[in-house]
Amino acid sequence: MAEKVNLRPDGFVEGGGLIDDFDGIVADIRFVMTDYEGGIANAVPAAKVIFEVDGEEVGSELLSVGGKDDFRPDETGMGLLKLKSKDTLTKKSKFSLFLSSFVDSGFPLNKMDADSINYLVGTQGHFLRRAVEFKGIKKKDDRENTVLVCTKILKLPWETTKGKGGGKVKGKAAAKIDGALADTLAGIIQDVVIENDGVVAKRAMLSALFTNPDMTALDEKSKKVAMKLATDDTFLKGRDEWACEDGVLKMV
Repeated sequence: MAEKVNLRPDGFVEGGGLIDDFDGIVADIRFVMTDYEGGIANAVPAAKVIFEVDGEEVGSELLSVGGKDDFRPDETGMGLLKLKSKDTLTKKSKFSLFLSSFVDSGFPLNKMDADSINYLVGTQGHFLRRAVEFKGIKKKDDRENTVLVCTKILKLPWETTKGKGGGKVKGKAAAKIDGALADTLAGIIQDVVIENDGVVAKRAMLSALFTNPDMTALDEKSKKVAMKLATDDTFLKGRDEWACEDGVLKMV
């Protein structure tokens, strides 16, 4: 007799379904090498995006970047390293379409780093799946090729006010952060500021956190909560260990 499928939500696993049409937060984004769960013979670079809604992870999205000989992730996962075949990303990759949609929705281009995508963490918006056509790629089982894009920005990472329609996300996420983790994160950030002669830009600090040994030693759940908290200006400006003004942290 065939075994029955568990239909309770606490028995579900990631994968399969495609997330679509929702207000959410970019909780994490980084480059990985993937074979799409055995779907292709050789692993290729892709951007893995994790989304949160109301403080809970709702799924992840893999966005194609290029071929196996084009690029590979750097040691932080936040940047790409060139290999021998290509120098730049093409505008038609799923990652490029995803990123361009943020600019089209109002994300300032001058706030985007050229060598890291950590600036996107904490962005709150509305996300929708759209059909795309890729030259030389046929539809599978008559299904359209789609890419997830941002159709509206509700709150930028450095904004301290509530995003439109997104106040619940911030409130519930904050409730999960305990004081011990916040103090641990503050100590890690303080070390980063000191290592940079007492002055460091917020974006540089966030990049440093991805390779900081004390941060990487945290369990995955704590690490995600801590990284999200590190993007929050309310937290950064509320600590006594440093002063935070205009996107710059200074020792006091």
